[in-house]
Amino acid sequence: MENSFSIRPVTPNDMATLKSLILGLAEHERRPQDVTGTEDEMRHWLFDRKIATALFAELDGQPIGYAIYYPVYGSYSARGRVYIEDIYFKPEVRGKGYGTKLLAHICKKALEEGYIGLEWSALDFNTGSIDYYLKLGAEKEKGRTYFDFSKECMEKLIARVSK
Repeated sequence: MENSFSIRPVTPNDMATLKSLILGLAEHERRPQDVTGTEDEMRHWLFDRKIATALFAELDGQPIGYAIYYPVYGSYSARGRVYIEDIYFKPEVRGKGYGTKLLAHICKKALEEGYIGLEWSALDFNTGSIDYYLKLGAEKEKGRTYFDFSKECMEKLIARVSK
């Protein structure tokens, strides 16, 4: 019997399952200590604020992976792109084409909604994912360094400027 693969939107009632998969990604990225968000906070941002889209990839009705993505705006092109925050599959289902199907699903939705491209990042040690993305035709962005500004950094800057 062939397994049934499907993709569906995450619902507000799916927060425990989504958080479990996010913890799986954090373990894979060697950053489990960084998962500090609660299910209520996830529900607020995903469904009350509608800041991002979350999808489950399912096999026989059971979540085996997920993606979270959101729109970004390019001032030069005056067009929108989609940023993929997370795309993750459980280790036991990797290498079976499910990630390609989920990425294609996001591409199809993005194009239907008028976006002109996708962007995402991968940790430099995640060579398996990097090789996979390059094999699909993705290009590494050159000439750009990404920065992270924590809440504490934001508060310090505000305090410095407010003096």
